[in-house]
Amino acid sequence: MGAEFNAFTDKEYCCVYADFIDENLTGCMDLLLDIICNPSFFSEHIETEKRVITEEIKMMEDSPSEILLNHFFSEVFNGHSLSLPIMGSKKTLRKINKKEVSSYFSKKFGLNDMVISAAGNVEHNSLVKMVKEASDKSKYHSHGIESVEIKWPSRTVGSRKIHYGKSKAVHMCIGGPGCGRSNSDRYPLTLFVSLLGGSMSSRLFQKIREEEGLAYNISANNVNYSDTGLLFIYSASSAGNMNKILMLINEEIENIRKKGISSEEMEIARENIKGNIVLGVEDISSRMFRLGKSLLFDKKVLTIDQILKKIDKIKVSDINRVVEKYFLPDNFNTVMIGKNMKGLKI
Repeated sequence: MGAEFNAFTDKEYCCVYADFIDENLTGCMDLLLDIICNPSFFSEHIETEKRVITEEIKMMEDSPSEILLNHFFSEVFNGHSLSLPIMGSKKTLRKINKKEVSSYFSKKFGLNDMVISAAGNVEHNSLVKMVKEASDKSKYHSHGIESVEIKWPSRTVGSRKIHYGKSKAVHMCIGGPGCGRSNSDRYPLTLFVSLLGGSMSSRLFQKIREEEGLAYNISANNVNYSDTGLLFIYSASSAGNMNKILMLINEEIENIRKKGISSEEMEIARENIKGNIVLGVEDISSRMFRLGKSLLFDKKVLTIDQILKKIDKIKVSDINRVVEKYFLPDNFNTVMIGKNMKGLKI
């Protein structure tokens, strides 16, 4: 059918999806729902997949940025399940067997617990009918995922960690907790992170790359989960540049905390975010993922116009407030990884 079938796991959810031309809707939906609702879980297939994931872990271990992010999550969310790497480890992987996989699936993967999202040339009622027919045939019907409150451990603030790796460049993350998806700070934070390091016109990009020429990679990121978030600045450069990069990052944040931001640069960041959102709608797969994730976590789907209006309502005072609340360099965790760490002072 020429379709792309794939799946991925994130920190809080997993997704099985298919991209295909509209005339193959019935065939692809039948296959996709059969895989989701009635998996075979043959022992030999599980063992094969474990070997594949082992090779994926090896590939991750060859990527300094991936290793760095795992260390950074572990530092910021130490003791919480968000601190754990998505792929697990070779040790935990070896212990998984058919009984564990089947038991987990039967508890967590009933259609009652899923969100099904579609975008493109599809008729809603026809899709609902297909899903209902598949649901009637499914042997897995869980009773809804239990709400489990995970207590947040006391967090170590202001930690500085160096990990030695194979990369010639030093990779660095600096940051700390942000806010959850339902928090009113979400959109002001997103706008500020864009202003700080989310585009080529951002402060950190202009200062560290364009003016000083200290790094090729410099960015700021805002990740939102159901009840928390993560703010971090990432950069990679020679060991001799990292002390100055750190100094410039701290100076830029401190400058913003003292003087605030200008309305002009806020408008540039605002238009940048709005442009990215509108362009994202042009991609059918991105639209499908957005709809599904919104319904899964937010229990509702905002239209693009509603999101743009939220961004338009953000004021300079909102930005200054979230900077004061979240961007406290003394409380940030800093993690670095590289081969040559000579001269680093973190």
